Amino acid sequence: MLMLGHYYISMKKIKTIIVIFIISLSFVFGACKVFASSIIGNPLQTDGYLSVGTSDTNAKVNVYSTGEQMRLGYDSDNYNSFTTDSFGNFTIAPSSGGIWKVFNDPISPYYVAGYSGNAIIGDNKWGSAILSGGHANDGAFGPNTINNNVLSVIVGGEGNKIDWSGPSASGSANFIGGGAGNIIEKNPFYSVIVGGLNNKVTSSTNDGPFADFIGGGEDNIIDSHTGSHNFIGGGKSNRIYGAGYAAIVGGLSNTAWTYSFVGGGSGNTAGGTSASYAIVGGGQNNSATTDYSMVLGGLSNTASGQYSFASGRRAKAIHDGAFIWADSNDFDFSSTIANETAIRATGGISFVTAIDGSGSATKTFSVDTSGNFTIPGGLALQTTDAKPTCDVTNRGLKWYTQSGAGVKDALEICAKDAGDTYAWRTIY
Repeated sequence: MLMLGHYYISMKKIKTIIVIFIISLSFVFGACKVFASSIIGNPLQTDGYLSVGTSDTNAKVNVYSTGEQMRLGYDSDNYNSFTTDSFGNFTIAPSSGGIWKVFNDPISPYYVAGYSGNAIIGDNKWGSAILSGGHANDGAFGPNTINNNVLSVIVGGEGNKIDWSGPSASGSANFIGGGAGNIIEKNPFYSVIVGGLNNKVTSSTNDGPFADFIGGGEDNIIDSHTGSHNFIGGGKSNRIYGAGYAAIVGGLSNTAWTYSFVGGGSGNTAGGTSASYAIVGGGQNNSATTDYSMVLGGLSNTASGQYSFASGRRAKAIHDGAFIWADSNDFDFSSTIANETAIRATGGISFVTAIDGSGSATKTFSVDTSGNFTIPGGLALQTTDAKPTCDVTNRGLKWYTQSGAGVKDALEICAKDAGDTYAWRTIY
């Protein structure tokens, strides 16, 4: 007796069930012969075998057929068909459509599931997988495809493609999570598109994307050129070019080049064909287009000098090392010389140097909209350099001279007399 759950089944009943199963298989496989060891007629033994369409006893159950080997289902309209071809490739085909295939490969099997048009093609494809999705070509995007890429995966979606078209034997270890119309191509390695719509990782030089990443969004492109390790988080119509290590977090129509960064916003550019290490934090229509330049944010700002900084509205740091900050007025505010700091603040400027216990300012140096200075605590001149020549370039300059012991200090101003002669005039 054999106990199953709370029920006991006799060996006689078990043998009857096996015989019925063998007869059923003979109907499924038509003219195929059914072979069973004589042990069927004896008490059930673990060394028995069952063969359909063959006399081989390589396994406990052997089913051979050039057509459909097995069909399991609810009725004639709702079933799953099981097939193995002459290469050892195994297919499960639901009656409602779609496929699930395991392809035999001496290195590692590869898998295709979902729409029947999904395909892994090319000479090198071991270890790759298409797990679901796909669509007929009469749809918007069509099937999912992996071409000549090993160890690569498309999880789902439709019209997604991991392609090759490069100088190496194959691409390797690339991933598309889902979405539609996403492409990783041109001899890629270790690159990822998580999802989204019509995103692409490519290389205009066919040198091969390497470890590039797009999180999602729409119409984002990484063109690796000769580089690698680029990142686009999401957004729409963002572009990365150059020799690698660039990043765009998100936003619309932003561009980043080698070792450069755009945080977000729209229409921003960091770096250039020969410019690296540039930053645009955000905003709109900002550009940092030389090495080590930066625009923090705002609107229509430019940092085109090396090591320059611009922010606000229409600030233009066009000289090396210039620091330009512009207020909200809709006019350009540009640097005039290298290593200059210039601030446009038509509402005035304040510097707080002391606060009270509640955080309120107690000492504030300020310049108001009329250009008047407010200086708490007075003004100290402690000049130690040599006094310059008084001429038109120094007109209005005040100079304080610190004298030694026993000699009076002097406070002078460079001024012009009625005869147009410039000279230092003593105030004290």
